[in-house]
Amino acid sequence: MNKKKISIIKIKNNEIERAVFKALDLIDAESLFNKDAMRIVIKPNILMSKEPERAVTTHPEIVRSMIKWLKNHNQNDIIVAESSGTSSPGATEKAFEGSGIKKICEEENVNWTPFEKTERKKYEIKNPLVLEQIVSSPLLEEADLIINIPKIKTHWQTLLTCCIKNMFGTLILGNKAKTHARFSTRDAFSSALADIYSVSNPQLTVIDGYLCQEGKGPSKGDIVKLDLILAGFDGVALDAAVCKIIGLDPKNVKYIDKAAEKNLGTSDITKIQFLGEDIKNISRKFKIPRKRPVSVPLPSWLADYMGNVVFRATVRFDPNKCKLCSTCWENCPGNAITPPEVIKKGNTPNWDRKKCIFCYCCAELCPYEAVDFKINYAKNFLFSWAGVFFLVIIGIIFGFLLWILL
Repeated sequence: MNKKKISIIKIKNNEIERAVFKALDLIDAESLFNKDAMRIVIKPNILMSKEPERAVTTHPEIVRSMIKWLKNHNQNDIIVAESSGTSSPGATEKAFEGSGIKKICEEENVNWTPFEKTERKKYEIKNPLVLEQIVSSPLLEEADLIINIPKIKTHWQTLLTCCIKNMFGTLILGNKAKTHARFSTRDAFSSALADIYSVSNPQLTVIDGYLCQEGKGPSKGDIVKLDLILAGFDGVALDAAVCKIIGLDPKNVKYIDKAAEKNLGTSDITKIQFLGEDIKNISRKFKIPRKRPVSVPLPSWLADYMGNVVFRATVRFDPNKCKLCSTCWENCPGNAITPPEVIKKGNTPNWDRKKCIFCYCCAELCPYEAVDFKINYAKNFLFSWAGVFFLVIIGIIFGFLLWILL
């Protein structure tokens, strides 16, 4: 098995199964089967209960195609597992149903389960960057083969969510919010993602590039029908390849280099053998969320300051969309969102800027897309220490000029 292979296949005439089969066959994925009765765990992206056409979750037909391909190779002990983004009881079951993946599993006669419905297993992380251990499902240890099926989406905090970020879903419900709270900077959170990915380090990845999201991803973005399937053994290299396809500098997706630092794969796609489509022929530049002025070469300390202060967002709730369902305040890792004093139509939750860690969980998880962010660059700058210093300097210069003129 050559782990340095990545296949890129165009979906033509919405024939998803044909594209998935071809992508897997090109990289000789069947070489992973070292015995007939392997236990296989499929990990899709089932962030929340959204219909497939909204491109929030892995498309169910890609999951179906993966299951059928496995059965064609006499692999029948298959379980589809996930833990959704919210911590509410039954949230993952609802997400399985709303995404259409539960129906696919039942039609194909394979098991499905929320990770939180299994027993708990503590995993010690080798050579940790920031996380020494996580609590997840014993399925990660029991599986002979873990197959990652992420979707291509932009992301408020990490810019991209795909292979590495998808395994964040192996954390069980509220542990996601705790991880956000503990590692609130992008650099620290990216290190945590690499540590979490290292626990499972899926042996095979099939990327859903059929319906994608750009802009306000991973749940509110604009839909892009990219019509692609990517497959490979190295999730780090696959993430780097996706960056090239959507016009994103892989260096700006910090968890890619963090994962490479842990020797989980290569971030150098020049070392990869590409099969199928040429990246240059299928690339499509995505709208990317901006948290900091990445186009301006700044010292790291100043870039961090600009990103954390000047590019600090304000959380807004749309009173016409908000149903006061409690998802945002129940899942806020910084406890920055609280319900209004009176629960009635037209009222919206309260947001505490000082407590907010800007993990964007509220926007990601809102089932009604009622949460948005706005960055007031001028106001943020003027009310920061840099802004005060700037105004003082301007005042001194203006006073000096006025003194000269008078």
